[in-house]
This record gives sequence, C-alpha cells and structure tokens, in this order.
Amino acid sequence: MKVLKPAIILVRPQLPENIGMVARVMQNFDLKDLILVRPREKWPNKKTINASKSASNIINKAKVYDSISEAISTFNLIVATTNRKRFLEKKCINQFNTLSKLIQLNKKSAILFGPENSGLSNEDLRLADFLFTIDTSNNNHSLNLSHAVAITSYKLNEFLVKNKKNTIDQKKLLKDQSSKKEIKNFLNFLILNLDKNNFFYPAAKRESMIDNIYSIFLKSSLTKKEVKTLWGIIKNIGN
Repeated sequence: MKVLKPAIILVRPQLPENIGMVARVMQNFDLKDLILVRPREKWPNKKTINASKSASNIINKAKVYDSISEAISTFNLIVATTNRKRFLEKKCINQFNTLSKLIQLNKKSAILFGPENSGLSNEDLRLADFLFTIDTSNNNHSLNLSHAVAITSYKLNEFLVKNKKNTIDQKKLLKDQSSKKEIKNFLNFLILNLDKNNFFYPAAKRESMIDNIYSIFLKSSLTKKEVKTLWGIIKNIGN
C-alpha cells in the first residue's frame, strides 16, 4: 500500500543555510518535495547547496512561488506550524500520531513553516486546515527552522516505521477532495460580494472578519461537488 508523505513548504525563509539544512534532513527521512515561498536570498543559492550536503537533488527540484496561495493550490490538506497562541478559529493539534494519520488520509498534503524571525502571520494561516505545535519547554518555545523540520520529519518517519504493517486503509481517503485553489477562488468571490454589500463594518475589523470566514469554510473537508454547490448558492443569492 502506498505511503503518503507531505511536501515541506518554507514561507519567506531568510537564511539560505537553513534551506540547505532542511533539504538535508528531508533526505534523512525520505521526504522529497520542497517548496519555497519568496525566499529572501536570490535562488538558487550556493550557501544553500553547500549546507544541503548530498541532498542537492531536493534543492534542484525545489519549486519557488511568489505567494502561499500559489504554492498550496494543488494540495488538499495544509497543516501550518506555529509556536504561539493564535486567536483564530482553527483546529489545533500537538500530537505527531494525529498529524501522521491526517497525512495518510489525504491525497496530497503539505506542512507550512514560517520565516525564522516571525513565523507565519494570520493571513498566511487562512487556508490551513490545522495548526500544529511542537511541544517544548516553557523556557523557550522557539525552534530553529531546520530543527523544527528535522523533528517533524523524524517523528513522521517514526510513525510510518512503527505502523508499517498497519498502514491506514487508503480506501478511507476523502474522495473527490477540493483543492486549495478551488476553495480560494470561491472565497475570493464570496468576499468580493460581501465587500459590494458593505458587510465588513467597521473597516478596522475587516481582516479579522475575513480570517473568521476562512476558518468557517476550512473546518470541514469540502469536496469539489460541495464547493460547486456553494458557488451556486452565492450566485443565486446575488441574482
């Protein structure tokens, strides 16, 4: 039975050495797909290649995008890592077993890691299905980017090794899952119509209200058919 593994997406990574070390640990644990969103340094970068050691194949195949929405457009499940409390209506998990099972139940998944200095913003998290936190000591919650990816890669691999004979039945895979691009297009249309009807009031709360709208629609795994139905509902109301 095929084992499903996530892509690793680095959002606005700042240090090319960190990207190289991420590729190195991905290779250690047999993860192959690396995606970068707006890396700070020119790409490709010699420092990255040097830090990646023998994982240059991952670096050479890495895809680079200008935005998160482009980077995740073809994925069905997005898990975003965070080390701080968020006032967002998002499902939060901190168990690697749960994370591993979710990945095995979704056709195409990715894990987001934020920039070294600030982590992911609320806007970055809008299309995430889950927030994931690595439990650390209260003395210091912050992890180096490559260390966070290393821990995650190791624990996912550990789960797969331990459960090799009891791999989740992928007949249970969520069928006809919508992609993030399909959900994003629908929500863009919805927000445009809400703007036309002056829904976002007061203006100062517009972004937090949009965060809430995203959270509502990301709470369930919408199928392609369900997204099409939602399109029809909104268009019909608009008429």
